[in-house]
Amino acid sequence: MSEHAEAAFGLAPRPFEWRLLAAALAVSAVYYAGAKVGLALTFAPYPISVLWPPNALLLAALLVAPTRWWWALILGALPAHLLAELQGGVPATMVLCWFVSNVSEALIGALFVRWTVGSLAGLATLSTVIAFFGAAIAAPLLSSFLDAGFVRLVGWGEVDYWALWRARFFTNMLAALTFVPVIVTWASADPTQFRQAGRLRLLEAGTLVAGLLAVSLVTFDSGLPEPTATPSLLYLPMPFLLWAALRFGPPLTSATFTVVAFLVIWGAGHGRGPFLGAVTHDSALPIQLFLVSIAVPLLFLAAVIEERRQAERKLRSSQGLFATAFRSSPDAVAISHRGDGRIIEVNERWLALLGYPSGPVGPGRIAPLASHVALVDRVKLFALSGEVGNLRDVDVTLRDTQGGTHQTLISVEAVELEGEPCLVTTVRDVTEQRAAERQANEQRQQLTHLTRVASLADFSGALAHELNQPLTAILSNAQAAQRFLAHRPPNMDEVRSILAEIVEADKRAGLVIHRLRALMKKGEEEFASLDLNQLVSEVLDFAHGEFVTLGVAVTATLSRDLPLVQGDRVQLQQLVLNLMTNACEAMQAPGLTEKRLRVRTVHASDGRVEVVVSDTGPGIAAEQLQRIFEPFYTTKDSGLGLGLAICRTIARAHGGALTAESSAGHGASLHLSLPTG
Repeated sequence: MSEHAEAAFGLAPRPFEWRLLAAALAVSAVYYAGAKVGLALTFAPYPISVLWPPNALLLAALLVAPTRWWWALILGALPAHLLAELQGGVPATMVLCWFVSNVSEALIGALFVRWTVGSLAGLATLSTVIAFFGAAIAAPLLSSFLDAGFVRLVGWGEVDYWALWRARFFTNMLAALTFVPVIVTWASADPTQFRQAGRLRLLEAGTLVAGLLAVSLVTFDSGLPEPTATPSLLYLPMPFLLWAALRFGPPLTSATFTVVAFLVIWGAGHGRGPFLGAVTHDSALPIQLFLVSIAVPLLFLAAVIEERRQAERKLRSSQGLFATAFRSSPDAVAISHRGDGRIIEVNERWLALLGYPSGPVGPGRIAPLASHVALVDRVKLFALSGEVGNLRDVDVTLRDTQGGTHQTLISVEAVELEGEPCLVTTVRDVTEQRAAERQANEQRQQLTHLTRVASLADFSGALAHELNQPLTAILSNAQAAQRFLAHRPPNMDEVRSILAEIVEADKRAGLVIHRLRALMKKGEEEFASLDLNQLVSEVLDFAHGEFVTLGVAVTATLSRDLPLVQGDRVQLQQLVLNLMTNACEAMQAPGLTEKRLRVRTVHASDGRVEVVVSDTGPGIAAEQLQRIFEPFYTTKDSGLGLGLAICRTIARAHGGALTAESSAGHGASLHLSLPTG
């Protein structure tokens, strides 16, 4: 199998992830360094570590790394753990057991965070800080049971089980509060914010760090204050820590707290600072509780401030976007009081549309929208808005200050601005669009009329025949009446009979002319309730002469109890006539012996009614069937390709549809479907 095939089927080996190897090596180095720091923070001569960084560092690595990397990071920590612990003379069994408990703590904390919030996201929200504190408590709380049990099981030392559990719990919880926030917040920090920080900002941060270091060194790592001095000296670093939380957010807050924690423990371990009693009594609990009591509110405060700062940034951004959209909108937009309609703010398009000069919106300078609306439209707006005040695209005619009128679409949205009910009104000027629609409609009607007149030209011979019969009968009867009147005495009975025949022949001629005038009529659409059966019968009567001339046999099957439809009689007559004419022309192809036109009206399955016109012509090819309704597409040598396109337009204007079906050599059928009502 080729390399390309292997890659296509997913069988090719995946490229080695150098980043994963680098991350595992980094965890190994950091874990080992953390173990050394933990040993350095042990109070001599007592083997008590105030905080144990390796577990917290591994937890932080799992939190910032993808889940698929966890196995490699844990394996990377193993050699560092073995190297650090075996150097201290700890039995191998105990070393391995401690690695299991350390890894369990890191996994419990990481899984807790993944399950609750998914990611700590720089500890920038209150929810992530709560989740972190939950992990910082739950992970050492549960893993300490395992750790103390391992110690008792291996027999390493004679310390009481609960004393071991308590010591490990507070040690690892303080380590998590100290190291995890620093790594998580700085790993998710945006590097550009440091490059974009101004000189004053950097000077402020430097002053903060320098002041904190100075105060912390004096308080915790010098012999200046006596150990029994007032406890208020312990809180000298607090103003600087609060400064970091309020001004610089979680990254610098966590970093400054880590500095303070390290200096407190380092000073106590070297016989300096106010916590010498903890060293003397072999208990690191006072130091741990002191640092925990600082870390918890500090991280909460930093998160609340950062969350509020982010919300303010988003609000300013959204306000800026709204202001930009408001000013540059192509539509006229205004903000007004909901109660009386007084204008608060408008954009330039509003001023231009209603004829106001550009300038600031002063009190009373711009009239409320209602003053530009006619009374009828004003009542319509009020009825549609109701109590809620929301509207969408309502047709309203507005009058500007110069007396000009504009066709508009108005939308209204009810909002609250600074606790006050207001309305945001958007006005879209559609005057030109409406004029273009009217012009297009007039052109469509004119094209439809011209097409109808052009199609009637094809009936000139048949119409002449239809008119010639009654006119010939009138002439013959009139001449006969003259002869009967010339007799002495005149035969009045014959004359009366002849005059009755003249009247009937005149009616027949008048009906032909009336139908012709109706089809040639040009005017607005007049929708009314129509009987399709009657309409089809009228078209069949009108085209009877054409059928006789072309030698087409017509079969009409009209369904009973057909529902009425809404439509324009003349346009629907033109549509049906056009379908019949096309069918007759299709059957004039050479070699056709059977010329039969079938017209049906039927009830459609979807509740509509249909007029179906079928012929016995050669049919329509499949590739042509998809295009016969396209404008200017024709299969005739002399056709323009507008007939069926106009027919479909008429059908759609009536809410209906016009479709065609055919098979080569078996004729074609066109279906006009119309809604009832």
